[in-house]
Amino acid sequence: MSEAQTTEEPPFDQLGTLLPGDCIERRPGSFQRFDFHVGTVSVAALLWSKEVPTGRLVIAFNGAVRRAPTKDPQEVFQRRTWVDDIDADVLFLSDPTLRPDNGISIGWGQGTPGRYAIPAMAQAARFVSECLNVPPAARLYFGTSAGGFQALQAAARDEGCRALVNNPQIDWTKYIPTFVSTIARHSYMSRSTEDIALEHPDRTSAAHAFAEFGHTPRTRCLINAASRNDALEQLPALVDALPAQAGERSCFDVSLYSDARGGHNPLSKPATTSAINSIVREAANE
Repeated sequence: MSEAQTTEEPPFDQLGTLLPGDCIERRPGSFQRFDFHVGTVSVAALLWSKEVPTGRLVIAFNGAVRRAPTKDPQEVFQRRTWVDDIDADVLFLSDPTLRPDNGISIGWGQGTPGRYAIPAMAQAARFVSECLNVPPAARLYFGTSAGGFQALQAAARDEGCRALVNNPQIDWTKYIPTFVSTIARHSYMSRSTEDIALEHPDRTSAAHAFAEFGHTPRTRCLINAASRNDALEQLPALVDALPAQAGERSCFDVSLYSDARGGHNPLSKPATTSAINSIVREAANE
């Protein structure tokens, strides 16, 4: 999903590269653009700080990125024009799998061989949260489609946090074959998806990541029952994997809606920001 620039959008304050052990401070009413480098992975990040501190942070992940020859996919921070409608500071994270030198539109944080990106993305989220003194319960991981997969994966690594996802891929190997084969080739040296899932179940399935880390984030999952892949592939992938964590299943709330015209597309801006704000306000009141 692409966005048009607005003339009112504040400029980005360029911070360069930050490392674990560094820190970032709030700059009210400002975007701060930086790369968080950990291990062999660099995560492109953009932090928005509201004029008045809220003590809350939304961590947002890109879904499919529309590629353009003149646009670096690392600089696509989807929904950044929505920040005035969100009652929290917002951290936008780009998937390191998508680079100017490849034509990949959906990467699911799989990175390249030896450079699995999800752990670095999760660490970037915790890094900013800790610098801003935002406790886990006030951190909301958000994404749709492939961004939903990344949000759930990062949330699995942040005990006590919350997540909101809309039509997420629970298991990316069950998504559209063209996109799946691209990542199998790019990130796993053309291995079969069956072999990838067998060797790395926690990387291919968000639900298996919950089991791997012993943490099912408190999640609201919005799924369009009229979207074939979401209803017939992704929802069963969730249901089949969650019973192994029966003690925590109640914290994962799946809400079905039906929108034949909308299909796999995410909900509207008003519906999405309303859902985000409802969760972050609820967290503040607990």
